[in-house]
Amino acid sequence: MTAAELATVDHVAALERKLVDLDAKLDRVLASLPSQWISLADAAERMGCDPRTITAAIVRGEIVGRRVGRRWLVDAASLRPAAAEQVSRFAREARR
Repeated sequence: MTAAELATVDHVAALERKLVDLDAKLDRVLASLPSQWISLADAAERMGCDPRTITAAIVRGEIVGRRVGRRWLVDAASLRPAAAEQVSRFAREARR
């Protein structure tokens, strides 16, 4: 490798470390926010999926939710952008 290529590799590695650090900081900030409980329908609308998909994610522990009587409430802070594998799973579940 040339010196320029090594410098580029080092630069990319430094950027990756910074992204990991920023992601950890974001997780800490989100964890410190007070809970805002929203309805299951509102959570599904925000995520662009069926309410049953949100309920399934709550059961799997991917989203924070609680039952109040017969209604599900969802912690809005636990609604995060879906990772690629979650998008695939949401699509499969939506087709059912």
